[in-house]
Amino acid sequence: MKQIIKTAVSLSVILTLILAIFPERTFASADEIALIQPDAEKVVLNVSCEGVPGKQLSGMVDGNYYSAFQIARNVRIECKASVPVRSLYVMLEKPCEWTLSFPDGTEKKCGENGFLHEYIYLEIESNVFYIDLPAATGITEVYAFTEGKLPDWVQIWEPPCKRADLMVMPTHADDEHLWFGGAMPYYAGELGYIVQVVYLTDHYKSPYRKHELLNGLWTVGVRNYPVLTDIFPDELKTKWSLENAEEVFGRDNVIEFEVEMLRRFAPRVVIAHDINGEYGHGAHKLYAAALLDALKIYDDPSVYPDSAQKYGVTKVQKCYLHLWEENPIVVNWSEMSLSHFGGQSAFEMALTGYKCHRSQQRFNIVMEESGPNDCRKFGLAYTTVGLDTPGLNDMFEHVDMTDEDADTGMEQENPDAAKQTAESVSETDAGSKTRTSDKQIGITLFGKELMINDVVVAAAAAIVSLAAIIAVICLKRRE
Repeated sequence: MKQIIKTAVSLSVILTLILAIFPERTFASADEIALIQPDAEKVVLNVSCEGVPGKQLSGMVDGNYYSAFQIARNVRIECKASVPVRSLYVMLEKPCEWTLSFPDGTEKKCGENGFLHEYIYLEIESNVFYIDLPAATGITEVYAFTEGKLPDWVQIWEPPCKRADLMVMPTHADDEHLWFGGAMPYYAGELGYIVQVVYLTDHYKSPYRKHELLNGLWTVGVRNYPVLTDIFPDELKTKWSLENAEEVFGRDNVIEFEVEMLRRFAPRVVIAHDINGEYGHGAHKLYAAALLDALKIYDDPSVYPDSAQKYGVTKVQKCYLHLWEENPIVVNWSEMSLSHFGGQSAFEMALTGYKCHRSQQRFNIVMEESGPNDCRKFGLAYTTVGLDTPGLNDMFEHVDMTDEDADTGMEQENPDAAKQTAESVSETDAGSKTRTSDKQIGITLFGKELMINDVVVAAAAAIVSLAAIIAVICLKRRE
């Protein structure tokens, strides 16, 4: 009997090793489960607020971010759903801190990251919840979802990064696509680089433009929330000349802002406007000219010492200006097929991002890979790593991507983004960074690296086999 049991144990150990080393299995990994997970359903919400007509509230649930619910006083909005809600996607008129409350008295603080588009994961599903909104703000839209894989258009933003691979510096919303072409789809979407976008002007008179801006960035693969300033208003006067833009913004103010951004994000590569303002826009000219001034002084901690003390100083390696004539490169965005976007070219994706700016299409400004504003053409205006190889046309040539200052790209963890990742997100397209909670621990056996879950499953199978063998032996002995 003892010999039989020893034999059975030996067989089970051998089976465990075989299954671990050759894990031809039918069970699914966490990533595979995420990919086959059922889609989340969008839930219809019935909203009410004491003293507010239903028609006024309808702007927050009509699926149209050009309409909004706004009110001057603090309010509590009651939201009811016919089925349990697992997550929310909220669009605000302007950044603010607000509270999500539930009938049992529990609360969740929201808006602390200053995002206009915020995803909120509910730890416990609920049919009823309350949005406690401060005065003088508004909600553009609220979407609710059941458990499951979210639609691609739901934006789960990470905070602005600590260290940018690429910093893109547009003056207005839509400039980032028009003049810089496929840079964001290629570097952020396809290659998974950390891309930080820093806008100069505040579209305070047209709040819908910020929603268009966020939709455009998300569409082309940017995941770190952009810098949206409130100190440089988008005034028509700034368009006519560099001098007018300097009068409105103050040249020194813009230089100080750009020095702070260079220190804050420590970008390896920077892309910015044509020094002549593309079609002559004064604010474009100022943003580019001030950047060249900022690059001369940003690494001197005695200049604007507050930002140097707060962020430190890390060398920028390269800066390209659109249409800069010295050290030119031509990046053929149309020839870049992006697997992350189903084979579309970087130029096609830039066009798709630009079309998110629906309010600007009426001006008939065209993104082109030819003509006087060719979005393929840049020049190396600043470098600490040497000149480019003629004809190579690679913005990241000579750039050190492995220096000690590199980080994860996030100022702080976004817990709701992490929760959504754990539940339903796995981006495994070629060239993109994989986001998954399936962090497995590996071991090495017989020269083969094994994941712990492979070993556990194999061991479980072997134990079941052992139990079956012992059961058969016991039955035989009873007979």
